[in-house]
Amino acid sequence: MTGTVISLHLGLGSGLPKPRVEVLELLADFGAKGDRHAGKDPDRAVLVAGLPAYEKAREAGIDLPFGALGENLLLDLDPHHLPPGTRLRVGEALLELAQVCTVCSSLSQFDLRLPKLLYGGRGLYARVLEGGLVRVGDPVRILVTAE
Repeated sequence: MTGTVISLHLGLGSGLPKPRVEVLELLADFGAKGDRHAGKDPDRAVLVAGLPAYEKAREAGIDLPFGALGENLLLDLDPHHLPPGTRLRVGEALLELAQVCTVCSSLSQFDLRLPKLLYGGRGLYARVLEGGLVRVGDPVRILVTAE
């Protein structure tokens, strides 16, 4: 199974949506260089979201700009279909999906229904195993699926 990077986001300041960027520099065991969450918890270094989360919101009448979920990487596949421990080769970087992202109240700024609607489906946190550059349009290869 493979996918593509649809959009990249870097949270330099506070608040959502995270601004869109064309290139992310991912650093091993750190995260996205310049992101406000980088360097805090290696297992929550980057947030990987999938287009299905945005589609689910749109079906409920909530039109969100990309970056609104706080993701660093937006993929054209659903990371929730992959178990924690799955490794993804994204551009030059190697990521390992670590844990499901909890839905926080910050999403309610877009719509009060959003935290409940996307509960368990907002995205997955990933650890950066190998750093490198990731660009919009880069392929995503699923390398290892945890048993």
